[in-house]
Amino acid sequence: MKYIFTILLTILIILSFEKIKLSWELNKLYFNNQNLKIEYEILKEENLKLLTQFHLENLPSGIEKQAKENLGMIKKEAKEIYIDISNEEE
Repeated sequence: MKYIFTILLTILIILSFEKIKLSWELNKLYFNNQNLKIEYEILKEENLKLLTQFHLENLPSGIEKQAKENLGMIKKEAKEIYIDISNEEE
């Protein structure tokens, strides 16, 4: 009887340690999950900002502005061309 009691007590102690270990691991995973969710939200916001910046910088007006400011380019005025259609072959 004493032998069975010792075995059961040993099994109980081992299972208790396993429960503590699993609880600790579960808590750690939960904490990591929360951190990953926060990081995911931050990255989503940063991605949205970068996409917005990309689209703004690649607009024709944005490219023209950079060309004027950084490269010193000047937009030329359009030339007017006149065609005299009154003196066609008669």
